[in-house]
Amino acid sequence: MKMKRYFRYILIASVVFSLNCAPVVVNAMPSPVPASQTDKQKAAEKKKKEQEKAKAAKEKEKAKAAKAKEKEKAAKEKEKAKAAKEKEKQAAERQKANEKAQAEKEKAAEARAKEAEERQEAAARREAEAKEKEEKAIRDYERYQANQANPKTEVISLFNLGLRAGYSAMMDKIQPAADGSLWGAGTLNQKNALQQLTGGGGAGLDVTYNMEYGHLLFVTGLDFRFLNSTSNYGFQAIRQDKTYGAEYAYLFDKLTETRNMMQLGLPIMLGAQFDKFYFLLGAKVGVTLWNNYKQKGLYDIVVTDPAFLEPYGMGIHEISGETEQPIKFRQPELSLAAEFGIDLDEWLQAQPDPKKKTKVRPGERLPFGREHIHYRVGLFAEYGVLNTNATPAAYPTVFSPDAVEVQKTNTLLAMNGDTKLNNLFVGAKFTVQFEVPGRQTRPVPPPPAYAIYSVVDVNTNEPLQVAFVETRGTESGKIAMREKQIGPKGFKQRHAVGSFTAEAKADGYYPNSEVFTIESVGSTQYVTIALRPCPLFRVRVYNAETGQPVPANVQILKNDTVPAYTLATDSVNGSARQMLEEGQTYRLLIAQMGYDSVAMAIANLGDSMNIALSPIKKGEVFIVHNLHFATNKTRILPRSESALNDLFMYLDRNPNVRIKIVGHTDNVGKDEANQKLSDGRANAVMQDLIERGIAADRIEAEGRGETQPIDTNDTEEGRQNNRRVEIEIL
Repeated sequence: MKMKRYFRYILIASVVFSLNCAPVVVNAMPSPVPASQTDKQKAAEKKKKEQEKAKAAKEKEKAKAAKAKEKEKAAKEKEKAKAAKEKEKQAAERQKANEKAQAEKEKAAEARAKEAEERQEAAARREAEAKEKEEKAIRDYERYQANQANPKTEVISLFNLGLRAGYSAMMDKIQPAADGSLWGAGTLNQKNALQQLTGGGGAGLDVTYNMEYGHLLFVTGLDFRFLNSTSNYGFQAIRQDKTYGAEYAYLFDKLTETRNMMQLGLPIMLGAQFDKFYFLLGAKVGVTLWNNYKQKGLYDIVVTDPAFLEPYGMGIHEISGETEQPIKFRQPELSLAAEFGIDLDEWLQAQPDPKKKTKVRPGERLPFGREHIHYRVGLFAEYGVLNTNATPAAYPTVFSPDAVEVQKTNTLLAMNGDTKLNNLFVGAKFTVQFEVPGRQTRPVPPPPAYAIYSVVDVNTNEPLQVAFVETRGTESGKIAMREKQIGPKGFKQRHAVGSFTAEAKADGYYPNSEVFTIESVGSTQYVTIALRPCPLFRVRVYNAETGQPVPANVQILKNDTVPAYTLATDSVNGSARQMLEEGQTYRLLIAQMGYDSVAMAIANLGDSMNIALSPIKKGEVFIVHNLHFATNKTRILPRSESALNDLFMYLDRNPNVRIKIVGHTDNVGKDEANQKLSDGRANAVMQDLIERGIAADRIEAEGRGETQPIDTNDTEEGRQNNRRVEIEIL
């Protein structure tokens, strides 16, 4: 209760105090301003500030623009000065280039003039040389014909150098003595002796003089020969020991003796030659310059001693091979000789040097040259008809009283004074003959006639770099010269006398023929065939917007309908060229992927046409031709490669182009099946381009089935046109 009373007292006191203080507070506070007047002032101040700020910004922007304008003006002045300077520099360079080009042009003109003059001089020189050669050949032939009318036999002298090789043998024959023994009484009997000839090799060198008179041959000179021969012997020799009374039997088994000799001979031979075959017969007288012999072999010693009941052997021994005395021969030796063979001039003899200025004429003395060297090969045989053995008789074995072995041996030609020896030498011979220059006796063939061909441009009269010429007989039609390649220097061909037709052809020229006549032997006919150049059609394809070259297939139709040529322009210049046949009308057709097609007539066969292709714009549609699928399948056939590659190249060259591939079908079959087929084919083309490297986000694919035909579906041709793939540029 007390609390309520206290609270009431306080409230009353507060009310009284407030009433008393209210006038003072009112006097102290300012008079209130109307609210509308304050907002206007604030807005005005704010607007003023914004105006000042905008004015300042405008002034600043104006100053900045003026500064930029001055800077731009300065840059323009600088660029203008630079352009003027560059222009002056280019003008100076052009002037310099023009002067240089003019100098080069003048220099080239001088070079061409000099070259033309040199060509004319060379042609005149060749013509003069050919004419001189022709006249000379005719004179030679006429002289030869005159000599043939009054023929004379002439002696021809030759020096021969011959090499021989073959088989040689010293044919020895031991003659029995009067009592029938071959070597001493009762010691070497004919019945137990063996003699076998093996022979050996021989070689020879001869330097001889050869004379020819008509068909007759005579040869003489010096002859060197080396002979080697081997003989095998078997015999028995007996020796008595006077001290003990024992008998020693020496059994020689296959004693081999090799003999060598070198002889110098003088051949005298006669023979004849018919055509290229020859033979020689005669004799050779020779003397021995050197000789030797060598023995080897084994022998067995058998002893018969009275103190023993049976003979006993003392082993096999080898002959020492020492010589007691050399072989001696009777001098001189006489051999019969024969030789026959063939001349090799037809294959080996060198012809006269064509570069020599002086030529051989019939009846003139000949200077020595390669045509005077002849070759022949033949077979020969020589047999010694005299016994040449003169070796003194001596025992072939020498014994010592104190030793049972053979001490020394002699050549078995010393067995008996009547031992015969005849030499044999047979083999092949190669001879080089050096003819002594004399009067011409060999036939001179009729001088050949020549045709010198050249193929030139009919307009410039300049020789073509490459041309081909074939010549036939004008009347017979037989080939006189098979097709030959003719260069700028022409071609020289030997011809018989008669009339001929030469036909020439070259790339870029119409073929042409020329009839000419070879009137006489030894003459030279100049045949010049002028070819007219074919018209060369040139075409350049480029992008109409960018001016860049476009690789494209250009089809040329003959008579507006028949395909004649297909040209592929290059990627560097976009150009191609083709020679066209005269007398025809041509039409040009270009259907390049991504560009509008172009068709126009070719007015002149030698035209140079520049074709601008307009790229297909966004939203435009074109058909992909030559794109083939398996029947009712989405599989692309291999023959579509060209069309797919063209589409890929178009997208590759235009990286900013996006496309939609749209598939269409004809109305054969169900709608759902056709829709599915068109979707599959469009997606197959898209997948092929992606695999070739085109980004997937640049390609869309859509199938529209049979809903958008472009031709009637009542005919096969119309249905084929409706089955298509289109490209829509997005």
